[in-house]
Amino acid sequence: MTYTLENTTRWVTVGGHKLRYHEAGAGAPLVLLHGSGAGVSGWANFGGNLEVLAQHFRCLVLDQPGFGESGRPEVYEQNYLRIASDAVIGMLDELGIEKAHLLGNSMGGAVATMTALDHPGRADKLVLMAPGGVGVNILGPEPSEGIRRLMQFNVDPTEQNALGFLRSMVFNEATLTPELIETRLQAASDPKAIAAIQDAYATFYNPKFAEPLPLWARLKGLRHEVLMLWGRDDRVTPVEGALFPARQLPNADLRTFARCGHWVQIERKDAFERAVIDFLQHGL
Repeated sequence: MTYTLENTTRWVTVGGHKLRYHEAGAGAPLVLLHGSGAGVSGWANFGGNLEVLAQHFRCLVLDQPGFGESGRPEVYEQNYLRIASDAVIGMLDELGIEKAHLLGNSMGGAVATMTALDHPGRADKLVLMAPGGVGVNILGPEPSEGIRRLMQFNVDPTEQNALGFLRSMVFNEATLTPELIETRLQAASDPKAIAAIQDAYATFYNPKFAEPLPLWARLKGLRHEVLMLWGRDDRVTPVEGALFPARQLPNADLRTFARCGHWVQIERKDAFERAVIDFLQHGL
């Protein structure tokens, strides 16, 4: 079957807000959580992987609150990661799913980690792809080049800044096809999308919304099996940040990918899909 944005689109209402998700395949539920960034959505991150992954899993690709076509609270009154994590649990509740694998890219990796820590019985295995909030950079600059470019876009959401952010996401700029660039720039220019990402990031830097402990300080309490996937040339969450969680997580493997930036699922698509299927079906 050919999966498209249109024929996979579903809707669920959580906390009074309509959330879009894409559903494909059958089998063990697998929730896929996108990262942050200019023009991001669940489909933009994972639409190209559904044809393969849906042969093995019931894939649920969520537009997190405020991103893609999902609604959101008008004012955020807590850390955005917690808002997004609550949305994941709410979606599972509405769909009658007791437990699911969680796969998160970047910010989505942080959301998957928080969800598994706070609701351990609802998460099965975790795939964390260059997850935010979990790694600790000890050598490179903080924030990283990619995060600086994203913050530049948040302050001045121009096409030039959006394109600069996209270029920092990949090892090989040929990955950024004209179609991909056009789609992302069009989505990034939507005033609602701009406001959503600005508001989400504002919660990360607001002391009032700080968690009692950062995610990286809670990792030893995550008992689930975890596969971490990291591009060797990631300029958003540099690969050095993988070393701390690789040591702290009690049941985790780490795999790095050559010729790859922040988008493992795109730049190393086939290897990514093989790694995910093998891990989720057979474990560590």
